[in-house]
Amino acid sequence: MSLARRTGVVFLCAFAYLGWLAASRFFLALNDEGIYLDGGLRVLHGQVPYKDFFSLTGPGTFALEAASFRMFGTTLAAGRMPAVGDIAVLTACLFWLVSKLGNSMTAAFAAFTYLAFATLGETAVVANHRWDSSGWAVLAATLIIAAAENPSARLSIWISFAAGIAGGIAAWCTPPVALAIAALGACLVIYRATRRLFAAYAGGVAAMLAIGILWIASTGALSAMLDSLLWSASNYSGPNRTWYGSVTGGYANLLRGTSPDQTATSILLLIFLTLPATLPFLSAIWLWKRPSMGVAFLLAFGFALILSTYPRWDLGHLTLVSAPSYALAAALIARSSFPRASAIRKAVALIVLIAAGSCLTVSIQQRLRETLRETTRASGVGSVHGQKADLDTLAMIQARVTPSDTIFVFPYRPLLYFVTGAHNPTRYSFLQPGMFSEKDESEALSELRAHPPRWVFYTQVSPQAYLRIWPSSDPRRLQMPGIEAFVRENYQRREEWADFQLMEMLPASQSAPQARAGGHLPHLF
Repeated sequence: MSLARRTGVVFLCAFAYLGWLAASRFFLALNDEGIYLDGGLRVLHGQVPYKDFFSLTGPGTFALEAASFRMFGTTLAAGRMPAVGDIAVLTACLFWLVSKLGNSMTAAFAAFTYLAFATLGETAVVANHRWDSSGWAVLAATLIIAAAENPSARLSIWISFAAGIAGGIAAWCTPPVALAIAALGACLVIYRATRRLFAAYAGGVAAMLAIGILWIASTGALSAMLDSLLWSASNYSGPNRTWYGSVTGGYANLLRGTSPDQTATSILLLIFLTLPATLPFLSAIWLWKRPSMGVAFLLAFGFALILSTYPRWDLGHLTLVSAPSYALAAALIARSSFPRASAIRKAVALIVLIAAGSCLTVSIQQRLRETLRETTRASGVGSVHGQKADLDTLAMIQARVTPSDTIFVFPYRPLLYFVTGAHNPTRYSFLQPGMFSEKDESEALSELRAHPPRWVFYTQVSPQAYLRIWPSSDPRRLQMPGIEAFVRENYQRREEWADFQLMEMLPASQSAPQARAGGHLPHLF
C-alpha cells in the first residue's frame, strides 16, 4: 500500500474513533466552546462577526461551524465535526511526515501516541479556533514538504497553491498563526530548490485572504474587524499571559492530597502529558545535525506555531499546536545512531506504547460507560452522552428556557446560548472581568436596559477564581458592578443548578424598559 493510501486510512480511522468518542459528548463545565457554537449559529442565521456580535479571533471558525450546521443540522455533533476533522488531519499529517523523515513503524507509533495523549480528557475534542488553525496550518506544511519533494513540476505547483489555501484558512481562524504561514513562505525563498513554489504558495494564501476580506467588507464589517484586532492588542495579552507549560492552579495542585504511591503515578503521567511543552526542546537537537530541507521547514514552522500561542503558553494551548514537535521528535529518535541506539529505541517504544495505550484505554472505557440509558439522552441539540448529572441539568434547562425566549448569560458560560437556542439581546456571548473594558460593560448594559431578556443565567465568581484561571488579570478589574446591579435589581432566582442560577425578570421590570425602546425586541436570528 502506498504512503498516500496508508495516510488516508490513518485519517479515516482517527476520524471514526474521534466521532464515536466525543462528537456528541455534553459536558456542562465547558466554557470557550460555546463561543464558537453560538457564533456559528449566528453566522448560519445571517449575522456577521464583529459587526453583529463580539469576537476576538478570526472569522474562520465561525464560518466553518456555520457550514457544518448547514450540512448536518444544528446539533452538538455537527458543531464538533470541524474539530474531529482537525485532529484527524493532524494525526494523518503526523503519520505522513514521520514516514518521510523516519520510517513507517515510527510513524505509526507517533500517530498513535499523539492521538492518545492529545485527546485524553472529557473536554479535549471540542469546537475551538486553535484546533481549526492547527489542523489547516499543519496540512499546509505537509503539502509544502510534499511539493518540495515531488518530481513533477506542474503537480508541485498545484500542491503549493493548495498549501497556500490551507494556510490562508488557518490564518482566518487564528490570525497570529499567520506567523507560521509566513515562516513556510520564508523557507521556500531561502532554499534555491523551492523558490519556484513560492509564487503558487503565496497566491493560495492571497486568494484566501481576499475571499475573507471580500466577505467581511461586503457585509460592512471591515472597520469593526479592525477595531476588534485593536481591542485584542490592547486588552487580551495582559490578563491572558501565562508561563510556558503552566497548568491552571499550578502543578502542585495536581498532586495535592495524593498518597506516595499515587504521587509517583501522577508524576509519571505528567511526564507524558507535558510532552507538548518538552518535545520542542528535544526537537531543537536537529539544529546540531545539519537537518534536511524537510526537517528545516518543519522546525521553522513548528516553532512559529508555538510562538503564535503567545501569551497563552499554558499546557492546554501547547497541546493544540504540538503535532510538528511530535513529528520532529519521533523522526529524530528513529534516525539517531549511537551505541545501543536500537535497544534504547525499543525500550522507549515499549514505554510510550504502554503509556499511550493506557490513556487510550481510559478514554474508551469512559465512552463505553456513557452508552448506558441514563448517560445517553435525546436533547434539543441532538442525541448526546455524558455524565448523568450534566444530562439531567441539560434536560431541566431546555424544559425551562425555550428557543423563543431571550436570555443573557453572565459572566462566562456561552454554551448555554447554544443548548437553549434562545436570543441574546447583546452582542456579547461572554464577558470576562479583567479583560473586557468599562466601555464593553457599558455597551452590554445599555443593550440589556434597552431590551431586557426574560431570563438571566448568573454565576457568582470570586476574584480568587478568576485569578486562578487568569493569574495575570488586574485584581482591580474583576467585577462588573453595573451589570451586577442590573441583575440584582431586575431579576429573581427561579432555579439553581450546579454553580449557576436561572433568574427571571421581575414583573415590575417587564414593561418600562420595553416601552422606552418602542415596545420592540429585535429578532436576532
